[in-house]
Amino acid sequence: MRKPRLRVGAGAILCASALYLLLDYETLAALLLAVAVHELGHVLVLRLLGGRVRELRVGLTGLCITYTGRTGYAGQFFAALAGPAAGLAFAFFAARLGREWESGFCCLSAGISALLSAFNLLPALPLDGGRMLEAVLCAALPLERAERACARVGTATGAVLLAAGLTLLWMGRGAALAIAAVWLLFSLPDSGQSLVKRAGVM
Repeated sequence: MRKPRLRVGAGAILCASALYLLLDYETLAALLLAVAVHELGHVLVLRLLGGRVRELRVGLTGLCITYTGRTGYAGQFFAALAGPAAGLAFAFFAARLGREWESGFCCLSAGISALLSAFNLLPALPLDGGRMLEAVLCAALPLERAERACARVGTATGAVLLAAGLTLLWMGRGAALAIAAVWLLFSLPDSGQSLVKRAGVM
């Protein structure tokens, strides 16, 4: 069986370098563990649906899984849901282990996984929530209307998130949410990009 290819873009290298400089080793390890569990959830469900992972591409906008196989809109929905679901399940068990073992690392990884999962459930592409919305709209509406609806919901989600982030920044609560909102708005796909062209991409 052919192994999936791994491609790492320049943006991902810059992001990884920044995280290496800004985070301590424990936080970085907890983040990588949470991300690994999240992506493993996607891969496992894709395999259960008969899909085959062909490529893992890491870029500034995150990790993208390219796969082959016909999953259908329902399959795409559940494959997208699998990442946050796996992350939330991991957060629950890691938090329990953290309390029982008095492990700061387990509690830290649980918190990061919960935040990552919640953020990914937002209804904006390229997040998993956006892919779930995309699958539902494509199943219910003509393609052009589904495209417009996905673009509008994604832009509105990013705008609301940015407003909330700027409010927290003004209140002295940090810039993390504002940075996440800017990243999300930057990562939104072009409004003219057909959803069909993204088939086979998670």
